[in-house]
Amino acid sequence: MLTTINRSPIPITFHVLATTQTNHVLMVRGTREDGQEGWVLPHGRVPQGRCIILAAREALLEATGCDRTLSEVLAVSPTTDDAGTLNGLTYVLDGGVLPQLPAREPKEGAGWVPLRELYEPPALYQYAIIATGQRRRLPLLINTDRPEAAFI
Repeated sequence: MLTTINRSPIPITFHVLATTQTNHVLMVRGTREDGQEGWVLPHGRVPQGRCIILAAREALLEATGCDRTLSEVLAVSPTTDDAGTLNGLTYVLDGGVLPQLPAREPKEGAGWVPLRELYEPPALYQYAIIATGQRRRLPLLINTDRPEAAFI
């Protein structure tokens, strides 16, 4: 059974939530849900034929310069159109909790932002932040199995 998704009739997207015990979140500059520019979680879309974990790690590294293990899920949300038809699936992947801010600064356009400075995060982010605080994580499974990339 394959754990790489070769074809999907719906887009699969991801966001990566990496935090510190000092209440900072790794963010990138981008367009928020309200259409305004601001801080958002590193994110992307899984290309056809790619493993979600590897695609997310590559996107995170490219956007922030940080490489994290991403084999657990903090939140999952199917998305629908106005008629209720499924048109996407979004994961928030657990980028881990570091004990303190890393000494090395992330790439330009990325930063460790204090949680208190976030402008009303979207509900999906809020649920993921709560799951992190409560140490609740789910393994990322494809066809009830962990992708091989989970063990890299």
